[in-house]
Amino acid sequence: MKKILISILFFNFILLITACQKASLPTSAKRDVPWKIFNKSNSLLLDNKVNNVFVDGSGEKWFATNKGANKLFAETWESIIKEVQYETIQGKISVVKSITKGKDGSVWFGLAGGGIRRRMPNQSKIWKEYKTPDLTSDMIYSIKTDHAGDIWAGTSIGVSRCIPSIKEQSEDRWYRYNSENSLIPDEPIQSVGINPLDGYVWFGTYTMGIITYDADLDWNFFSYSDNCLPITSIEFTYGVNVWIGTYADWAFKYNLNTSEWIQYTDTSKGGGLPNYFVNTIAQDPKGHIWFGTNSGLTKYDGNNWKTFRRSNSELPSDTINTMMFDKKGNLWIGTMNGVAEFNEEGIIK
Repeated sequence: MKKILISILFFNFILLITACQKASLPTSAKRDVPWKIFNKSNSLLLDNKVNNVFVDGSGEKWFATNKGANKLFAETWESIIKEVQYETIQGKISVVKSITKGKDGSVWFGLAGGGIRRRMPNQSKIWKEYKTPDLTSDMIYSIKTDHAGDIWAGTSIGVSRCIPSIKEQSEDRWYRYNSENSLIPDEPIQSVGINPLDGYVWFGTYTMGIITYDADLDWNFFSYSDNCLPITSIEFTYGVNVWIGTYADWAFKYNLNTSEWIQYTDTSKGGGLPNYFVNTIAQDPKGHIWFGTNSGLTKYDGNNWKTFRRSNSELPSDTINTMMFDKKGNLWIGTMNGVAEFNEEGIIK
């Protein structure tokens, strides 16, 4: 019954959601040049290898790099290094893989071997640290906040979930999910997505396709192939489709109503992707789908494909690791050579 009601609600609200998204864009906004590039040479960006870009509702831009994290807000930069440092056999490092913001305003940093760090809201000097055994692993690949404010982390051997407290760390409740208590396999979970319609949490696995979870403790599994390659990104669109990026197997579109899978490849097979490594996917306010690959940034409007590379644009690198649109409709792109802010019609100020 719950799934039937969700389907009905989906169709009732889909046009409203689309209209609201489009209406949020300024109709007479001042526009700047199409591209702005940020790197170590012209900004306070800590490292040119950008692993994750997170844009929050207030307009703050957060960048996860191999040498710490940055925040950019109203042209003011903040660097975060010591707060996310951790010990390794090579010494202290600050490799940040993913960033999210909690409902209470705290900022969560997923580290590559150092667990999770949390900066408490409105008090940047107060931090919390989370490691195993709270986590299934200290290697964090992806971290997201669901509708209830729970924090979900994809790790190297399963999934960790936190129901956070804004008080003492001992009051935070942690849950570990792996093959012993769920459908989550004991393998890297490189992508986590939250369905904006029903709040279901989606996990992109390394070899087993997609695992989903809902608040009724219902786990589901589905796959586009009997031999799935790692899933690198999950993007929910305004319509009935979910877009899946993979490691070396192009991109897929999954229809939530029909359970149909469609693969998108290169021009030889009717697609327009320049590379089969699809690291990140995002949808713009007009409904166009953007793909970040190892060979450039590709836009798909439902009929036509267009790829931006270093050779035909100001893109600082052809390897796109991460991207996210802000509320103005500008695309923030994390690459192997810095950050790009981009809008085809001119960046909206």
